[in-house]
Amino acid sequence: MSAVIQAIIDFAAAHPGLAGLLVFLTAAAEAIAVIGVFIPGTAILIGVGAIAGLGHLSLWNILIWAALGAIAGDGVSYWLGRRYRHRIVKLWPISRRPDLLLRSERFIGKHGAKSVAIGRFVPALRAFVPLAAGTLGMSPLRFYIANILSALVWSPAHILPGTLAGISFGLLEGISHRLAFFALLLVLLAVLAAWLLWLAISRLGPALESLRRSAVTRLATRREVWLCRWLLRLLDPAEAGMRNMLLLGLILAVAILGFLDLLVDVIAHDESVRADGAVSSFFQGLRTPWGDSAMVIMTMLGDMFVTISVGLVAIAWLLWRRAWRLAAGLGISLLLASVFVAAVKLLLGVPRPVSFTALSEFSFPSGHATMAATLYGVLAWIAFASPYRHWRSWPLLGMGAFVGAIGVSRIYLAAHWPSDVAAGLLFGFGLAATFGLVFRQVDMTRLRPRGLLLACLLALVVVGSSHIALGFAHYRTLYAPREELQTISAEAWLDGDWRRLPDRRIDLEGDVKERFLLQWAGSPEALRARLLALGWLPPRPWEAAAVSAMASGATSAAFLPALPTLQSGTEPIFMMVAPGDSPATRMNLRVWPSRFRVATAAGSDPLLLVSVVRERVWHPLGLFSIPRIDAPVTDPGLALDAARLSEGLLLREVQSDAGRIFLIKP
Repeated sequence: MSAVIQAIIDFAAAHPGLAGLLVFLTAAAEAIAVIGVFIPGTAILIGVGAIAGLGHLSLWNILIWAALGAIAGDGVSYWLGRRYRHRIVKLWPISRRPDLLLRSERFIGKHGAKSVAIGRFVPALRAFVPLAAGTLGMSPLRFYIANILSALVWSPAHILPGTLAGISFGLLEGISHRLAFFALLLVLLAVLAAWLLWLAISRLGPALESLRRSAVTRLATRREVWLCRWLLRLLDPAEAGMRNMLLLGLILAVAILGFLDLLVDVIAHDESVRADGAVSSFFQGLRTPWGDSAMVIMTMLGDMFVTISVGLVAIAWLLWRRAWRLAAGLGISLLLASVFVAAVKLLLGVPRPVSFTALSEFSFPSGHATMAATLYGVLAWIAFASPYRHWRSWPLLGMGAFVGAIGVSRIYLAAHWPSDVAAGLLFGFGLAATFGLVFRQVDMTRLRPRGLLLACLLALVVVGSSHIALGFAHYRTLYAPREELQTISAEAWLDGDWRRLPDRRIDLEGDVKERFLLQWAGSPEALRARLLALGWLPPRPWEAAAVSAMASGATSAAFLPALPTLQSGTEPIFMMVAPGDSPATRMNLRVWPSRFRVATAAGSDPLLLVSVVRERVWHPLGLFSIPRIDAPVTDPGLALDAARLSEGLLLREVQSDAGRIFLIKP
């Protein structure tokens, strides 16, 4: 099916004059009873919209043709319903799905003429509601008013998302591939977060309420047991204070356990520390000038100077409202966070990813993340505990996003490892939860939390803007990306410095993967030429045809693109493939950069790492073709024809902890 969709979209791009007719037929077919169930109209229209966004098609023409097609398709279904009435349920192929027609009739009985407009956006009923409107004798005037008006909304709703995507990525593609990928990553994360929030509100809330009622009914029969009485009190909607206490206790427990787990991993240099390097390198590969500027602004808004200034405004507001204990509690929380960060940094002495002359040399935990999580976590609790329940979710979401952006900026700018930021967030939110537990019974009515939050927002804007205006150039230079390459002599490399390079690939999660079989001291172009001479070929590029091939259940390995893989967060310089012992297998060779160069008389050559894996095509459900690692190759001689590769080259075979390895220098 995906191959058909891609072929239709490619046809529209190649024949702009026929694109309008194609859109009309797609929109009309999707609205015709039975036929519309099998037409992937949404996917096609979004794809055509993306082509319009890239400037290859007229957007207005596409919108008009889509609306006309939707009107015509619903009109055909309506005419069939009026022509055959309830006899149509006996006709093939509608006789195969009479349940959909019955559901549509009940839907019309509930919503009337509005059902024509609503049903257009319901996939299961999309093609049957107009048919049911005809069988039930809805007047043509009522039907076509709803039909036309809803089509005018339906058309841009299906076309514009693809158009906006095409415009956005067309612009980003001209700026930077890395920026496009980073933007796509942020969009996907935002969509995922919004979907999870919608799921929690629309599905989880009613489900939990149903479970609560069921539990109350069962516990009420055993009131004589003290535990049951306590649980009944907990489940009582009037006992919000107890539930808040449990929620804060849960946050505190998760924060303590999470921080201790990270602390043990950092001390033992465990898996999370290996993942630190991979994630940090990955973020460095996404850096662009525009992204650097945005992240520098975020990290400056999280500086100690700005955070303390906002904290002092909050304390001043609390004192003005005579909330003495809350003011003292907030001041103590910020002081504890500051002292804790300084003490742990000195105690553990974890170095930063990159050394900064203007910053302390130690990184665990992140001071930015700790202080921001403490201050804004306390403010978020005050908003949550306020009596103004209809607005408190917005401050929670806003402050959570702001603290998260500060943490991401520290990783992006290589000022901290991911574990530093995670530890700071956990400790800060743990302090905020402790604050909430201590002051959970304070009356927030006379405190005016909305005024407090607005004062803090004003302080953040004024102090943050001044800080950015005065220091942006300095911080932009301080956090500029750096390449810390080390140069070694060829003699030192061959005599033992080759051991300074990693033995195995480390993926983004910190897991140890396949071995590196070869260290090549020379240009990537020279290595590529040697591999081409040995019969290795570039993999199929990621194009529409390659993606369509993956959507087939009978594609051989030779026609599939290579899946993306990272080494400590870094992409391979290039990849090559060679046929395996069957059409379902192939060898996949990847060439990776390292942090080292080998000195030569003319300058220096990069030192590259080579890994080889054997891949086998996986056909899940017989519908797709996906290359998967069948086995890592452990023998360099099997992976590469060493004799031919070493002709005229300096070659040395050495024994590492993981096995033998070839050192080659042109």
